[in-house]
Amino acid sequence: MNIKRIKGLLSNFCMYIILLFTSILPNSRYSNKIRGTLLAPFFKKCGRNLQVASGVTLINPRNITIGDNVYIAHNTWINGTGGLEIESDVIISPMVVIATTKHSYIDGKISNTKSELAPILIKSGTWIASNSVITKGVIIGKGSIIGACSAVTREIPDFYFAGGVPAKPLKKLIN
Repeated sequence: MNIKRIKGLLSNFCMYIILLFTSILPNSRYSNKIRGTLLAPFFKKCGRNLQVASGVTLINPRNITIGDNVYIAHNTWINGTGGLEIESDVIISPMVVIATTKHSYIDGKISNTKSELAPILIKSGTWIASNSVITKGVIIGKGSIIGACSAVTREIPDFYFAGGVPAKPLKKLIN
């Protein structure tokens, strides 16, 4: 095993220990700020005032860039393997899935060993409502709102309310 892989495993282990010990804290503004402060060093880059609620799962946070004033609610699952940028002033509601990877479909079946990667960009001022899924290669525009239970599979323009499966722009928020 090479040194880079060992460092990555050690980093993940330390992050999971922090998540385990902070899971006893309530989901309050102060506890979420403590969790965010303790998790910040594990990201590629992290701005000020990150708030992370309990039960959040982070995969490959070293490929995730986070801006200022970002809130990630409880039980959110984030995979940064393909690269993820969350700009400033973003709210991610409970039980959202953000997946920068997708299992490959090979010879009529889903592969558990091969996957496709593509980055995701969530621009500033966006709110992603509960139980939504954001898939690889997507850009969500500045100031957008993603409705609850939506599946974002393609780009959403700036300042739009989008929703549905698959999500599509439904209403311009600013004229």
